[in-house]
Amino acid sequence: MSTSESRNPFYLLLLLASLVFVLNALAYGIIPVIEERRVELGDPLPASPVRDALRTQGWKWLLVELAIMAVFAFLSMGLDRIRSLQKARNARTIPPAPQNPPS
Repeated sequence: MSTSESRNPFYLLLLLASLVFVLNALAYGIIPVIEERRVELGDPLPASPVRDALRTQGWKWLLVELAIMAVFAFLSMGLDRIRSLQKARNARTIPPAPQNPPS
């Protein structure tokens, strides 16, 4: 009977960091286009500190999120590697001797 390995917690963290990165990248690329079209139509959006921060510091946020994704990726790969090495080491051990003495 094979034992089930526990899940790698870094995969979930990598997935969440990737989701935040994608959402931020989309916002960084799409919001200026929406603002420009609204200005062209004569109905500009009201001032927003979030949009201003995204416009001025969005590229920094993307770099930080990319670094976080890289860290979680390396941690998940490292944990997988450690688990595979432990599994291989345990497979090479000598099985215990049978309990019944030879007759």
